[in-house]
Amino acid sequence: MYKYEKIRDSIVAGSFYPNDPYVLKMQVEDYLNNANFLDINNIKALICPHAGYIYSGQVAAYSYKQIINKKYDSIIIISPSHSEFFDYVSIFDGDAYSTPLGRVNVDKKRSKLLTESSPYIRFSDKGHNDEHSIEVQLPFLQHIFGEFDFIPVVIGSQTRQNIHGIGKAIGKAFKGENVLVIASTDLSHYHPYGEAVILDKQVEKLVEKFDIDDLEEEFLKSNIEMCGGGPVAAAMIAAKNLGANKALILKYLNSGDVSGERKAVVGYLAAALFEDKIINGGDKEMNIKKEKINDKNPSGKNSSAETRTTKESINNSLQEDASEDITSMNLNKKEKIILLEIARESIKSTILGIKPNIPTINDVILNEKCGAFVTITINGKLRGCIGNIRAVNPLWETVKMMAKEAALNDPRFYPITARDIENIEIEISVLSPFKLINNLNEIKVGKHGLFIKKGFYQGLLLPQVATDYSWDRTQFLKETCNKAGLYENSWREKDCEIYIFSATVFSEEELNPS
Repeated sequence: MYKYEKIRDSIVAGSFYPNDPYVLKMQVEDYLNNANFLDINNIKALICPHAGYIYSGQVAAYSYKQIINKKYDSIIIISPSHSEFFDYVSIFDGDAYSTPLGRVNVDKKRSKLLTESSPYIRFSDKGHNDEHSIEVQLPFLQHIFGEFDFIPVVIGSQTRQNIHGIGKAIGKAFKGENVLVIASTDLSHYHPYGEAVILDKQVEKLVEKFDIDDLEEEFLKSNIEMCGGGPVAAAMIAAKNLGANKALILKYLNSGDVSGERKAVVGYLAAALFEDKIINGGDKEMNIKKEKINDKNPSGKNSSAETRTTKESINNSLQEDASEDITSMNLNKKEKIILLEIARESIKSTILGIKPNIPTINDVILNEKCGAFVTITINGKLRGCIGNIRAVNPLWETVKMMAKEAALNDPRFYPITARDIENIEIEISVLSPFKLINNLNEIKVGKHGLFIKKGFYQGLLLPQVATDYSWDRTQFLKETCNKAGLYENSWREKDCEIYIFSATVFSEEELNPS
């Protein structure tokens, strides 16, 4: 007889990060290899961002690089709740979280200690089922530690009592133990680039000063912007009680630094809180030693041979089943309408918290594995666009998942709300296989989309984007490089990989399904 287990499955694999285990592992490794290692001892807590890896993965790697070769008895991840409201701190009441790299077991014994130590902490699945900000931390930890136990914590209402409730409970319950606390947060949202940098600098200063009181006060008064201000304050309280007395900013970037789009950006911060046992004075300084990644790589995974093997494997993965004539799936009007209805039902049911009314899909074409993007607009303005470039799920299922992600988890926009549902317009792009090209003349503007990869940077633009903006081939290449966070002429460089693909694009406005 098998014991029933409650597993929280991945909800953002294929959107926030790759859902192919091999590609995900290689991407995480690339991020870590490109982050500086600092010899910091006695790390008690980290601050990490939680957006899609293409935007914030490199920043997160700066935090995670510092704990390579370290060991912890347990890891506690504290996150905010983006989509559910509840007035307490929720510790997952199940057995494990799951990602493409496998399952991560919940540390039930230590979780129980926390729920017993504060009336503000409960076992619950509230804030866990549709929340991405814990999940996106796990692949980094799985890559570094392999198997480990953790405590997933979501703060519902970010009130003083909840912040102090969980922060003090961790510090008291695990004092003397070797635990790591991770605060999951992004910084300011959707300000112009320069304004965002100024706002985010305020947070940096408060963290670096280890000023818990002022940071908490400024956050609660909305004078600083962090979606996870509560988790950060709680992690600082916990870390201080566990012996931390210093903080160090490891990296700051915002989405504009990655995408090149600077009109409305999101800020990302990596920081470490640690116990400095060296007393400053005389010639003694804090024991932090910078190491260049090319000189010292604690992961031991940065050889040129392995890098070449990784590149070849990713190329092969992207090119599988590609032919000289790259054509996307041929869908009839009925199949297009079904996909649009699935997308809308997925968005509606997720936002309203009801069971989706999606019938069994028996159509052979819709059950073929295929990549797709879902784009959401309101009054002609983009409000979300997320897709999966890999053909790993049936087309209808890919559309269902990507519609939900585009509505709630595109890091460039606020989530779609119940009052928006009737005003949204949905467009679906069904992708062909990708083809790596060496001759730029193969790019047909208006027919082909572009996917560009250079090192750990990658970006994609759909075929219709070039048409919408009347770009020629050169401008299309430049804009795709910008999307990848690269210099706009990186497409000219030998190590820049350029892929083309086609897409079948259709929208509600075009088909007007009733």
